[in-house]
Amino acid sequence: MTSLARAGWGEISGSEHKGTRAMLRALVDLLPYGSGEGLVTAPQLADASGYSERWVRSRLSELEARGLIIWRRGGVVAGKCVPSHVRIAKGAVLALVGIARSMKDAAVEARRAVTRRRVVGLSFVLGKRRRPAIRNSLQASSPSRGSLPTLPRRDASPHHECSHGEPRGSAYCALCRRDLPA
Repeated sequence: MTSLARAGWGEISGSEHKGTRAMLRALVDLLPYGSGEGLVTAPQLADASGYSERWVRSRLSELEARGLIIWRRGGVVAGKCVPSHVRIAKGAVLALVGIARSMKDAAVEARRAVTRRRVVGLSFVLGKRRRPAIRNSLQASSPSRGSLPTLPRRDASPHHECSHGEPRGSAYCALCRRDLPA
C-alpha cells in the first residue's frame, strides 16, 4: 500500500476515488498482514475508514470490479450473522503500482517541462546580489551626489573633545556646527 501511495495511486487517484482508497487502506489495516485475507464486516470497515456502511459496500463492489479484492459476501445464515471473507489480490495491486509509477513519471516530466519553460523566462539569477549594482547606478545618476557634508572618521579619543563636551570633536557637535557658544 505504501508503494501504491508513493506512486500516486494510478487509476484510483483523484478526489472521486478517495473512498475507494480509504476502503483499501481499511482492509489492509483490518486483515492479517501476511495473508491479506480474512473475515470482516461492513460496520468494522465503516469504523476503520470513516465512511457509512452503505458507502463501504459500494466501494467494496468497486474494488471487486477492478479486481483488487476477492469478496465472498457474508450475511445471515441459519439466523446468525456471518462476516464477509475478503482477500486482497496482491498481484492486481502490484500491477496497479506499475501503472501508477508510469503515470506519475509522465506527470512529473510534464511538471518539469512547465517549470523549465517558466525558468527560461526569468531575467535574474537567484543567489547573486544585485543591490550594490542598483545602488551604484542610482547614486551615479543622482544630481545631489556629493552635496551632503562628509563627516570625519569617528575617533573616540578625548583629545578632540569640543567645548560642549562632545568626545568625537566639534564636527559631530550640533552646537559647534551652529556656532553656538558653550
